[in-house]
Amino acid sequence: MKKFPSDSKFLLLIVAIFTFLSLLLFWPVFLGKVNLNGNLLVSFYAPFGQNLPFKNTGWDQLRIYFPFYRVALDAIKNFSLPLWNPYAFSGHPHMADFQTAVFYPLSIFGLVLSQIEFWHLLRITPTILASFFTFLFLKNLRLSMLAAIFGSLTFGFSPFILTWGEEVVMSPHSIVWLPLILWAIDRYLGFLAHHRGVPFGFAQGKQAHHGGIAGRFFLVIIALSTASSFFGGYMQTTIYMFIFIFAYLILRIWRNSVRVNSRHPWGELALHLRILGSFGVGVGLAAVQLLPSAELYFSSARSQIVLRQTLFDFLLPIESLLTYLAPDFFGHPATGNFFRPGVAQYYEGILFVGVAALIFAAYAILNQKQDKLVGFLAIFGLVAASTTFDLPTARLFLSLPVPFLSTSIASRVLFIPAFCLSILAAIGLERWLASKDRMVLKIIFSFGVVYAVIILILLVIKFFHLNYFEHAKFFSQQNVLVSLRNLVVPIFVFGLTATLIFYASFKGKFKQQAAFLITILAFLHIFYFSQKYLSFSERKYVFPENHALSFMAENQGIFRSWGIGDAFLENNFASQYGIFWPEGYDSLNNRSYGEFTYAMQGNKLSDFVFRADAGFGRGKTEELLGNPDRRRLIDMVGIKYVVALSDEGEVMSLYNFKKVFSDGKYAVFENLQVMPRVFLASNYEGPPPVEDEGLRIKDEGKMRRRLIFQKLLDHDFDFRNVLILEKPSSISAQFGEGSAQIISYKPQEVVISTKSDQPKLLFLSDNYYPGWKARVDGEVTEILRADYTFRAVPLIPGEHVVRFYYDSEIFKLGILISAGSLGLLIFLILKKKLI
Repeated sequence: MKKFPSDSKFLLLIVAIFTFLSLLLFWPVFLGKVNLNGNLLVSFYAPFGQNLPFKNTGWDQLRIYFPFYRVALDAIKNFSLPLWNPYAFSGHPHMADFQTAVFYPLSIFGLVLSQIEFWHLLRITPTILASFFTFLFLKNLRLSMLAAIFGSLTFGFSPFILTWGEEVVMSPHSIVWLPLILWAIDRYLGFLAHHRGVPFGFAQGKQAHHGGIAGRFFLVIIALSTASSFFGGYMQTTIYMFIFIFAYLILRIWRNSVRVNSRHPWGELALHLRILGSFGVGVGLAAVQLLPSAELYFSSARSQIVLRQTLFDFLLPIESLLTYLAPDFFGHPATGNFFRPGVAQYYEGILFVGVAALIFAAYAILNQKQDKLVGFLAIFGLVAASTTFDLPTARLFLSLPVPFLSTSIASRVLFIPAFCLSILAAIGLERWLASKDRMVLKIIFSFGVVYAVIILILLVIKFFHLNYFEHAKFFSQQNVLVSLRNLVVPIFVFGLTATLIFYASFKGKFKQQAAFLITILAFLHIFYFSQKYLSFSERKYVFPENHALSFMAENQGIFRSWGIGDAFLENNFASQYGIFWPEGYDSLNNRSYGEFTYAMQGNKLSDFVFRADAGFGRGKTEELLGNPDRRRLIDMVGIKYVVALSDEGEVMSLYNFKKVFSDGKYAVFENLQVMPRVFLASNYEGPPPVEDEGLRIKDEGKMRRRLIFQKLLDHDFDFRNVLILEKPSSISAQFGEGSAQIISYKPQEVVISTKSDQPKLLFLSDNYYPGWKARVDGEVTEILRADYTFRAVPLIPGEHVVRFYYDSEIFKLGILISAGSLGLLIFLILKKKLI
């Protein structure tokens, strides 16, 4: 058996170390618990009815990601792609939502893992991957193993990765590839330098040469990592990451690299352009995800409605800088005392990287000795961080018309300052180990003074009852005690770190041991931080079986269900239980459906603004059902069952609902006037005319479409038999007997049998969306948009079999581009003469 070379054994050891430390953070998993806030689920949401203590974290994990992975894994285990989710938004493009990360490399494990096991794989691996890839990058900068491990732990186990992973499971997966791409860039440029006999900065060019395949290997790594980041499911952080990477690439080529040879300038330039080409190949590999996601983005309200003031509101107050010194200075959501000013959540303003990391990063900056890399990291990190604070420059940045960047919360970029500080900290530790100067003591003294001043100010505020962040989320003198209490651990860690550095600075032989102890101390601080934030629950509380939900799932057939009043079921929970649901919650959702649900409740369409959810309203049962517009909406989308409190039977019966099940507290009521999910319409009308004759044809079409609701909400309009089509039908529907029956209903295919003696329009109350096609008796036919957001097809008299099927052209184009990019990548690997 062939033995691994010594460096491979060494790297395996490093992976084992990071894996062990990662598993320590998630130790409750090995006691049978689940890293999901099940206590919050069964205590805060209906219809579970528990009363357990819970942390105020991980809300979107419950409302979006965990249920959506149920849909994805069910499809993957059946060796199909989860292109469509029929359980939310009355039908929703599932795979096109990049947050589902269907093509992410780890998704292949969904074939063999249970949903909870797969969830834990996604939760635990980011710290391992980010740490190991950062270690590779730092070692290539000629740092010692101790400094490289310190920097790797600082970034890989950073509070940003831990907290964001707890709130948005895929967000860390989009950024863990950053250090690996930087490593591959350095190794490739180092390979070129070695190949031309030119020195290359402080990357180890000579070690990058492993024969003819070496240069190509690093280009392949860049391409695959680029694709993996896009597949990672968080576009905004991926874009930020590549802005940083391209800036770093420019620095490397300009500062160190193989300069363009005056005798062969184009050949040298081509070698550098191959790096950009590898990024292009990576983007091409990801086209299968990017193109459908782009289609969904431009079909959503998010691309057309810019809530600039909302984005401004999420900018961090400048006092958030205090959390660099103490992460919980403004309290903590898990303890219910978080009071930082502004609307941003705790995890959306996480800055902390560790006390020791700050000290050594400051040492690297102040002792840079004209080091361009240190200067680059310091400046880029500072600029990136400044875009998240409520400053004029940040507001200007958010005002730029740049998709994903100017339409999303700016604090997503905070992983860049965290990464820069981590690399600077590793460099600073390395230089401190090799240096005899005592500049670091001045830095420690400065930090000590800052801590002392903060404590003094807090004590003065407390003693004299002065105002303390009166614009905070809640104002109380108790906030001072929260800040003082949450300074104890950081100051304790700072004191131990300062003591070790101080002692080692005078006992030079003790520096290695001190650095090791500082690294252990930094990890223990992160461990403490993680245990305070992460949520773990008993498996029985993770979307437990519920009698009312089970009844609806077993009896609804292809009808939809809904929760009302105090039995309101949170959006997307139905996806976990396999219940067809008209509501949904996702940052990218079909704008037409969102407008439909909004306007059909009697709201003015002109008042519609972007919302991540499409709902039917919340409130008291009688008020909700007493709205005749909403009552019509309930019938139109095919809601047959409604779960409500058992004692609301009288109210429900008043609006034509009959109790069919009760488990004591909650009951299921059947809608006695629900419209069938499919039916044959006998007539149709077009949108109302626009009175303004000066409108362009395109604008007139948009205006007429928006006027559809005038008809749909007209109480004299026969919405049960007449459709509103946006374009004329090829046949003229007639009154007469007819029948339509669904004989097969699958996520990506609906088969319907019809019979009629007259021409009819077949109506299906599923969302109209690009990619859906229809065949009547095997012949392709056009799907018409009916009643603003649903589907219809014209039928001639007779018996027919109508098949709706999802066959996205943009998805097929993405497959073609990805396949071509894969072929190009294979060519890159196999071509012998390519460097």
